[in-house]
Amino acid sequence: MDLQLLRCDAGLSVAQASEAIHASRVPLSNAESGRRRLQDAYVGPLSHAYGVTTEELLAAQDISFGLRRVRPPRETRPAAPRTVGEKINYLLEHGYAGRTPPSDEQIAQAVNEHSGTTHMTADDIATLRSGAPTTVSDAVRAGLAHALQVDIALFQDDAELSPAAGEFLEAIRFLGSIHQGQILGLAARGNQAGLSAGMMAKINEVVGELKNKLPGEQSEQ
Repeated sequence: MDLQLLRCDAGLSVAQASEAIHASRVPLSNAESGRRRLQDAYVGPLSHAYGVTTEELLAAQDISFGLRRVRPPRETRPAAPRTVGEKINYLLEHGYAGRTPPSDEQIAQAVNEHSGTTHMTADDIATLRSGAPTTVSDAVRAGLAHALQVDIALFQDDAELSPAAGEFLEAIRFLGSIHQGQILGLAARGNQAGLSAGMMAKINEVVGELKNKLPGEQSEQ
């Protein structure tokens, strides 16, 4: 990123950044617009204010002057889970943003209560999550869906994900990204992804809270 993006990423205005180097806005504005480079005396204090190294600051300055090519960041997405164990791990990692995920013992208990016939233990759940080859009955798959509050279709196929399951996983990442501050101003897509009512309600709650904080939303009220 260039100098301007580096400053914005640090949450500073031009005036605030100028105060950090004890100068007027002119040196910083000139550097950000690619007109005149920063004096050496400004590099250290500005790096400290932005929370970056001097090398990173100078690299950003080069970009501002068109000396380096800006490469758009690549979005890293978690690999799509296929097996039952992978799906359990995925849901526990991405589906409980801001909440404590259930333990293996709690999952096993919920599976048993749902089926009324299975006798899963915490060790059985741990074995599934470890990736060890094992046969999973339909009753266990249904119980897992119940325990993790998702549509049963997510656990029905180990070979490939259906479009609905893919949409579900995208919604899971969406919710987690909101809690991590990575997504702003997006809206839930509706219950088209095999989401449970509880999960969909949580997404809508978070989106509603987020929209109320947006400047555009506040100005319309």
